[in-house]
Amino acid sequence: MGHTGRMIMRAIAVAVMAGAIAFGAVGAVGVAGASAPAVASLSASGAGAQGLAARSGKLTHFNCARADTVLARIQKVEARIAAGLPKLTAAEAKARGAGHTRRADRIQHLLAKLEDPTLKGRLDKLASGIEAKCQVAAPAAG
Repeated sequence: MGHTGRMIMRAIAVAVMAGAIAFGAVGAVGVAGASAPAVASLSASGAGAQGLAARSGKLTHFNCARADTVLARIQKVEARIAAGLPKLTAAEAKARGAGHTRRADRIQHLLAKLEDPTLKGRLDKLASGIEAKCQVAAPAAG
């Protein structure tokens, strides 16, 4: 895409954003009394609130009937990561040996993400939060 194409795309994006802002402002002014409580209740019970509660460790909207399934899925993800790390390391070495540095760099970036201790910490924190809230033990590794 040339310079002209990028400028057109930017102009379209600016027009869309300006329209969204104008529509939001007009909508808020036109029905401010009627829509304010509805918007507040939607934002309080929406996915954003659930995600915030889950990230803060409260798991307020988690359904304990799904606890066994979710814990099993967490274990499955951890097992797949552990099984995939040696394969990715070998693929990176093979790519570097063949001179495919761009591919090797991408694999190295993926390895860095998967080996990051925060990923393991988040999965462990989620599993322990589910176990604490629902009083269930993690399924036996099998």
